[in-house]
Amino acid sequence: MKGKRKYWATLLIWIIAASVLSVVAPGARDFFEPNENSGLPADEPSIVASERINDYFPSEEGVPAIVVAENADGLTEEQITAFAEAIGGLSENESYEDVTVIPAQALLGTRDTFLSEDGTVFFAPVTLPGLEGTELKVLLDDMKETVAAEAGDGMEIYWTGPAGIAADAVELFSRADVVLILSTVAIILVLLLIIYRSPLLALIPLIGASIVYTVVDKVVGLGASAGWYVTENQSISIMLVLLFAVVTDYSLLVFSRFREELRTHEDTAEAMDAAVKGVREPIFFSGSTIFLGVLTLFVALYESYRNFAPVFAIAAAIILIAGLTLLPALFAIAGRKAFWPRIPAYGEEKAKKKTIWARLSEKVTARPVAFLIPVLAVLVLASINTVNYKESFDLIKSFPDDLSSRQGFEVLGDTFGEGELAPGTVLVVSEGTITPDQAAELATAIEQEPGIAGTSFQGMPVSEDGEAVQVTVTFDSNPYESDALDAANQLRDRGMEIAEEAGINAAEFHLAGQSAINADLREINDRDTLIIMIAVAVLITLMLAFQTRSVIAPLYLIGTLLLSFAATLGLSIFLFDVFFGTDEISYRIPLYTFVFLIALGVDYSIMLIARIREERKHHELKEAVKLGIEKTGGVISSAGLILAATFLVLGTMPIYELKLFGIMMALGILIDTFVVRPLLIPAIILLLGKRSGI
Repeated sequence: MKGKRKYWATLLIWIIAASVLSVVAPGARDFFEPNENSGLPADEPSIVASERINDYFPSEEGVPAIVVAENADGLTEEQITAFAEAIGGLSENESYEDVTVIPAQALLGTRDTFLSEDGTVFFAPVTLPGLEGTELKVLLDDMKETVAAEAGDGMEIYWTGPAGIAADAVELFSRADVVLILSTVAIILVLLLIIYRSPLLALIPLIGASIVYTVVDKVVGLGASAGWYVTENQSISIMLVLLFAVVTDYSLLVFSRFREELRTHEDTAEAMDAAVKGVREPIFFSGSTIFLGVLTLFVALYESYRNFAPVFAIAAAIILIAGLTLLPALFAIAGRKAFWPRIPAYGEEKAKKKTIWARLSEKVTARPVAFLIPVLAVLVLASINTVNYKESFDLIKSFPDDLSSRQGFEVLGDTFGEGELAPGTVLVVSEGTITPDQAAELATAIEQEPGIAGTSFQGMPVSEDGEAVQVTVTFDSNPYESDALDAANQLRDRGMEIAEEAGINAAEFHLAGQSAINADLREINDRDTLIIMIAVAVLITLMLAFQTRSVIAPLYLIGTLLLSFAATLGLSIFLFDVFFGTDEISYRIPLYTFVFLIALGVDYSIMLIARIREERKHHELKEAVKLGIEKTGGVISSAGLILAATFLVLGTMPIYELKLFGIMMALGILIDTFVVRPLLIPAIILLLGKRSGI
């Protein structure tokens, strides 16, 4: 098949595929599921502890919620009674027959347990059935309306705890999805119009991205429906941004080369054939590095990381295929009209006007050392600040300040103490019978340990067979922060000795609860982060070696990428502290940023190196480097700006974690686009000369 017919056929295949999948396949968002065991392996100590506690002290399965009533001026007797009766009355409503509540009489009879010392806050625990996602949110919203109507006015009512947090997360992402996709499309459209001033050029990448997104969304949905993997809100949101950004990058690469070839080919199909020959190497290696980079997430023990792998691997593979087929087809079919109002004519010579990239390339190639030393100094200086990195495991801090679950969480923390928000549970299993006195001595001994604020018993402390005892443990700091996690680890390490001090011949000592879970997660995260970072670096180095057919070039190319990441992380830590007042970053952000920043950042290095190697066939190394910077400068800088701006769209998300991730990605992309790629890499190549491997 020759001429434009093959490009029409290619476009038709993509449209048919997207149309058929839209009809027969579910979407990726139809299969959101929470992580089992908080995303940890089943043999982690905190997970084993929960299972063993359930063995000796069985309880009904469900999702706990905490309903909080607050009156800053002090709750009146009437308000406390009305609130307790509203909560207790839920059990009499047929709509909530699977909801477990404490009867109003019991709440009022033990009011000191649920009422703050200053009398401003009263709370009640509620257990919802084991629903997930939207179903949980619908039930909770209905309960909110019922309680608010029956409790009366004069107090604020918040719903927090695991159920409240899960329901609010569903709401946040549901209202943010539309904003995210519209903002992404808008920013790409506006930037393309400003940079290239061509309506068709602005629309073609978005048309291509829309087709690709449809295919990716449905293919991911098919895999999830088959039970091969599960999808998460965060992975789909980031995937959407990545997809539109990378498709636009590839579009600009195809567009730029197509414009060059139209000046030397009268037939547009022949011009596109020549353009594809010029861009297929950088697109192939670019797509392959993203694909391999995200595949490394499969080696993670933490389920959230593993859940990212299939979604992004599928997206990367389909984007790569689209970059070599769909995008060339769209531009070839549009022909020269795609460049209106500045249409390149056959035989037209390129304007001799010096661009900013031509002037920069002359300066860099003339004095590489003058650029190398200050650039390295700034990047190293920024990297040093990574020593101030502090990781956070407090998910609720990512929520907006005005969200019910966060407000309730903070109100409880302020009035009852942060440690009360998520107490732990110690389980000791004995080889003999445990007496009530030994249980009391155990609680007293635990209370003496560092980081423990107090202990208590919930219900009967000793199991029916007398072989196990459980003690509720309250930490003296926020149960999600490092101090509590350290205290949890120390308590587990000393557990058997503590049991012996209480006179119990202990066979097992376990600690369950959020602090124990996060202590295990911290260890798992450190392991996953190290292994995945090494795997990404090694795989991309091998890809670069395959592309450059050199041993030296991959080493300094991956070295500049690692330095760029370290500088991005160090600078981000400083900026987040200055502008957002936060000195902690979610434990997931550095790994996600590393994987995507390295995989995407290497794209521009690949594009530059591919062009330098092409020019090297006809010129000396210095001239080839100069021409490489000049000819790729415009397209790479435009692509980098759009990619950075697209990730900044995540700054509109109400989830603080995504906001910071988007800002960090944008910063890293800008550093790579305007510092590493045009200044640092060319300077290194020129200083190494023939040993550069180019």
